[in-house]
Amino acid sequence: MNMQSTTTTSRAAIVTNTTQTGSSFGIVLGSGESIFIPVAVAAAGGAKIGSLYTMETIPNPNELSHDKTPLMCVHMAPTETQVVSHIEKPAKPVISADEARTFTVQTLKDGGVWTAPDIFRELMNDPNARRECNAQAYTAIGHEVRRMHSVDEVSRIVLYRNGTQTRASIEWWTCATNVEPCEMVDE
Repeated sequence: MNMQSTTTTSRAAIVTNTTQTGSSFGIVLGSGESIFIPVAVAAAGGAKIGSLYTMETIPNPNELSHDKTPLMCVHMAPTETQVVSHIEKPAKPVISADEARTFTVQTLKDGGVWTAPDIFRELMNDPNARRECNAQAYTAIGHEVRRMHSVDEVSRIVLYRNGTQTRASIEWWTCATNVEPCEMVDE
């Protein structure tokens, strides 16, 4: 992706994490979207955890990261209110691991082909829900689909984008008995 031809969007965001290599991550106020901040941008903008910035963002050019980090910062500047001490977050429903497992079983038995993150977003009733919204429920869903697969209750479809990967790029789960992989035809 050519970053110079991409239109940027200005967003108010907080730096939430800095890696050992110097790159950082942030969260957009209001939407909760994650932002990757490359090391050069983080250094030039003086990225500090908990500080509020105006960030110029583009869609993350790393397509493998879109689910977790859909945006990339190309420029950042401190806002007038530099340090944010407390941010009101909307209350998320409290869902137990048992409720997440029960929901997973029912969702799969109702039909369709699902990824574990899709089941989680459905459970949370939020298309933007992320693991951080309820790590316990997110983890329970992953364990439940694997348990169901180990006792032959669901089928698992796995995609490796290339032969050198040691971990699957994505996994789908289904209880449907008539699902077959199909050949993709480019027309």
